Amino acid sequence: MSRLFQLSNEESWECEVLDEVAENILPPRFVDGSPLTHLTLETYTYYNNELHDLSIYPFLMYANNQLISVGYLDHFDMDFLYLTDTKNTIIDERHLLQNGGE
Repeated sequence: MSRLFQLSNEESWECEVLDEVAENILPPRFVDGSPLTHLTLETYTYYNNELHDLSIYPFLMYANNQLISVGYLDHFDMDFLYLTDTKNTIIDERHLLQNGGE
C-alpha cells in the first residue's frame, strides 16, 4: 500500500479492528446470495496522519482465518484489490501492490 499511494515509510501505522457481519460492511452485490451472507468478518483498518490527510484507509478482511478482502476506503468509497466470497475470487488486482501499481 505504501508504494501504491507513494507514502513515506517514516510514520507508524495504527490499526482498528472490527467484527461485523458482511451485510453491514460490503456492498450488497457482493454479499446477496453468496457464501458471505451472515458471515462475520474481522476487519483490520489501518491509518496514520499521512493516510488521514489523503482520506485513504487500507483494510484487510478475514473470516474464519481466510483472507476475504484487501482494499482501501478512498473518501468513503470502498475499493478492492482482492475480494473472494470464500468459494470464488470476485476481484483480483493484487498486482497493483507490486512496484507501486506499475
